[in-house]
Amino acid sequence: MSWYEVYLKDIKKKGTLDNYVNDKIKNKKILINLIKKYSCDKNIIESGSGTGVLSTYMSSIGYNVIGIDIDDDILELSRKIAENYNSTNKPIFQKKSIFELDYKKSTFDVSFSNGVLEHFTDDQIVQTLKLQMKISKIVIFGIPTKYFNQKEAMYGDERYMSFKFWRKLINDAGGIILEEKSMHYMNKRKQLLNFKKYFKPYPYRLFVIKAEK
Repeated sequence: MSWYEVYLKDIKKKGTLDNYVNDKIKNKKILINLIKKYSCDKNIIESGSGTGVLSTYMSSIGYNVIGIDIDDDILELSRKIAENYNSTNKPIFQKKSIFELDYKKSTFDVSFSNGVLEHFTDDQIVQTLKLQMKISKIVIFGIPTKYFNQKEAMYGDERYMSFKFWRKLINDAGGIILEEKSMHYMNKRKQLLNFKKYFKPYPYRLFVIKAEK
């Protein structure tokens, strides 16, 4: 199953495209607030934008946003979502790999992603973190934790690595950690009902990093 098909399946579960978009925005408030905190000049890039929901939302509240992905179908879907969103300010979506970031140094305040890096090898993660720290002053990324198991994987090749291992990869890339936060995708009521995972870490861990000078 392609990523495009995965996204279409996820949208279908939500009933409508609007429901999907609103749900994604609502459940990523912690990530959104971190982007706001570190983006003084409001120039940001989503490195691996997928459906582009966050790019679309950040653009709607006044940020200058570029979203990049390598899949033509997904880029078309993200442009459709942005076009239908109730905002005059729209993100720019470009076909580009997170391993070929040829923007000038410090072009952006923040490079952000969520649910992207865990699909790659250690060397690839280090490579893109180096590139992202070059083109942006701050890098913010979210990765899934061991809250999930392989049966719950969205795509199937996710790597649920320890926080300690992620910190090592950040160090290998020449980065220093400014903040770490946890993020859930369920509201409080659903979290309480999901009692089997009370003692698991939150589903997503967010790292805020910058290049060590």
